[in-house]
Amino acid sequence: MFRKRIILILTSRDEPDGVSKKLAEAIRKIGTHNVVVMSDDRYGSATKLSALDKLMDEGGEYQYLLEKKDKSVLKDKFAFKTLSKRVNRINNLIKRFHPDYILCVTPYAHHCATEAKRRARFDTQIIYMMTSFYLPKRIHDNITNVYIVENSEIKSALVQNGIKAKDVMVMGLPFEIVPVSDIEKTLKKQELGLPKVKTVYLGIQNKKELEKAYSLLLDQGGIANLAVYCEDQKVLSALSAKAVTVPDMKVVFIQERERIDEYLQICDVAVTEYDVATIYKCMKLGVPSIVLSTNEHEQANISFLVSHGLCLTAKEDIEIVGLLYKILQSDVGEYVSENGKKWVEMSSIDNIAAFLSAYIAV
Repeated sequence: MFRKRIILILTSRDEPDGVSKKLAEAIRKIGTHNVVVMSDDRYGSATKLSALDKLMDEGGEYQYLLEKKDKSVLKDKFAFKTLSKRVNRINNLIKRFHPDYILCVTPYAHHCATEAKRRARFDTQIIYMMTSFYLPKRIHDNITNVYIVENSEIKSALVQNGIKAKDVMVMGLPFEIVPVSDIEKTLKKQELGLPKVKTVYLGIQNKKELEKAYSLLLDQGGIANLAVYCEDQKVLSALSAKAVTVPDMKVVFIQERERIDEYLQICDVAVTEYDVATIYKCMKLGVPSIVLSTNEHEQANISFLVSHGLCLTAKEDIEIVGLLYKILQSDVGEYVSENGKKWVEMSSIDNIAAFLSAYIAV
């Protein structure tokens, strides 16, 4: 009986935009491989959260610690009590599925896979797809076989650190969104009851920062519509009550993350925290973004984007309003829009899936 080859994708709870599932679907569509996706609840500490697991609830905090502290200090602080369990679980996954290779899509998954290979000494190759715009420290090692990176600057940095150029593939990021025509955009706005003025997407997870940015934008009156992403019912009620006091500004609320894309498609500006998937999709749509800089460990990515004219950044909430007017009333918005579209025009999830399907581990 013919058995399709298997690719094992390791991910973790901080993955952006459900990337593991979407990659798995794109690979299965090609038809050469079956794909097994395992999140950290399967290979991590499933019954008891370690200090390392708790850090993962803060997204990139674990990677931030790796960059800021010596590995010995990190081990002393958290003891890695559950790491042996991770090693055994990943090793058992290798024995069970016999994958062609392991594809890691988050820093956490990559660390666990390389540590497991180092300790368990299995031969299965590791491919790491970095969802970052710059090269974090300590990311390179002699265990990972192939790196898939967003841009040539990351590749150059890896090569300078001793990685062979042939082992680094510049393929962009696997975040897809389909642009809509001006007619489709107009019809969608009419369907949502939005006036013909510009529409601003607001997506900030931090509740206090969201409320501050929302209030500042409301104070601008009818300059634009607002599409606000907020899942928290208590916060949503408070925001809705404020919207009633500004009748000349139309506000719609997005409560399901799965619906963000359809609102991004009709927006003219995005105000967001650093969210790699949202920013990349805005670049594909030609929607200029204002990125609120709230965390130190995201600053390198934001600085990279700003230096290449791919977004604007607000260090303080009050700066959002000035930047919004700058985008709406000058050619800055068009400049950022064109830069973004050119930057991502050659990248697609289908290209990455085609490479992964064709890759032969030797």
